[in-house]
This record gives sequence, structure tokens and C-alpha cells, in this order.
Amino acid sequence: MLIIGAVAVMAALGGGFWWAGQQTAQAAVDENTLCPVATGPVAMTSILLDLTDPLSPAQHSQLMAWLDEEIDRAPRGAQFTLGVVSEDPANWGATEPLCKPQDAASASALTQNVRLVGNRYREQFLAPLKANLEQMVSASGANSSPIMESLQALVSATPGFVTYEGPRRIVLVTDLLQHSDVLSFYRGGDWESFRNSADYERVGSTLTNAEVQVYQVPRPAEGIKDPHAVEDFWLRYFERQGAHAPGVKRLGDL
Repeated sequence: MLIIGAVAVMAALGGGFWWAGQQTAQAAVDENTLCPVATGPVAMTSILLDLTDPLSPAQHSQLMAWLDEEIDRAPRGAQFTLGVVSEDPANWGATEPLCKPQDAASASALTQNVRLVGNRYREQFLAPLKANLEQMVSASGANSSPIMESLQALVSATPGFVTYEGPRRIVLVTDLLQHSDVLSFYRGGDWESFRNSADYERVGSTLTNAEVQVYQVPRPAEGIKDPHAVEDFWLRYFERQGAHAPGVKRLGDL
């Protein structure tokens, strides 16, 4: 009986060490990106900010609350990158990828240091991500708004985004008023004029099955001949890209 008891205790200890080892392996992250070592990113979110004019205090608070919600709802292991719409192509692209690590609330006191897990989440992920967002949520004062071009630069510069087969999400903070040499709503451009142009062939399919969320910044539409053409264009554009129809929320302050 003593021998049987000893074997049972050893088996239990062995099982405990194995389980702890499995938990540690699953929790391991890349020291630079915080992405899971075992699987890589489990989802991808790319946020594009297009802010020509400053936001009102109410709009700014509302936007940051919505972006906080984007971060909170993302699963552990989701990768985030940020980009801006700029008239200068040198500013296009993506920030360094950063994955959402485990937070203190989901850490195990038996196998993990809850304080260290919490500190890593706040200091290595949340603080730098929100600092980048705050820096980018500022007026650019640009004279043009190449939204399509900046979006494609963002997804192309995000490691793995174009070929990733897991959940992908695009978040656009924009007035949707495309204004560049390729297409300008201020010059009367619409989907039909774009589809009949040579530039239409440059539209790829980099957003297949991606979710799209637009946080629309209200802007005066002086010079826009047909405001309805703006909504129609983006619905057709994302359909052409293979993405889901975008969800839209307006940043109101009245």
C-alpha cells in the first residue's frame, strides 16, 4: 500500500509539472512583439487614422473610448498595427506590430506571477499602443486625403496581414472624403468614374473576408457634388476588395 501510495503521489506531481509546463509554453511570447511563440498572432487589427482637421474635445473622448473598446474586445494574441493617411507617401505604412498579451485578470496565481503579467500588459502593450494612438489622433493639416493609397500601404506593411487566414479587422477613423490624383470626390469622382479609369485595375483583393469598422468624422461637404456617391463608393470598394460591408459609427458632438 505504501508503494502504491508513493507511485500515486509521484504520478500526481508529474502530472502537475506537465500541466504547469504546458501552461508556461502556451503563455510564452516574443519579447519584441509580444505575439504568442507557439501560434503567432491569433487575429489581426489594423487601424488607419485620417484626421485633417482637429477633433472637438467630445469627439476626441468618444473616439478614444471606441478605440479602447477595440483593444478590449480583441482576443489575447491579437496583433495591432497603426497607420495614418498622409499626402506624403513617406508617412504611409504601419507601426511595428504589437500583440495583446495576457492580462492580470486571466493569470493563474498557481503557475504565474500575476503582478509581472499585469505589468507587462500595461507597460509593454497598452501604454505604448495608446501613446501611439494619442500621437496619431491629431490634425495633419493636409491638402489631400489619399485614403485608398494609405490603407493599402498599411495592410501591405503589416507583417503577414495580406496572407493571414485568420480573423482580420480594419478600423478606419476618417471623413471618407477621398481626395487624390487617383480619385477625388471634390472633382466629382464616383464609383463609375473610378471603375472606368485605368487606376481601377490597381485595386487588389488584400481584404478578403476582413471585417471593416468605420468611425466617421463629420466634415463640411462643400464642393462634394453628390454626398450619396461617397457612401456608394466605399460600399463598392470594400465589396471589390472582398471585405465584409463596413459598419459605420459617426463621431458626433451635438
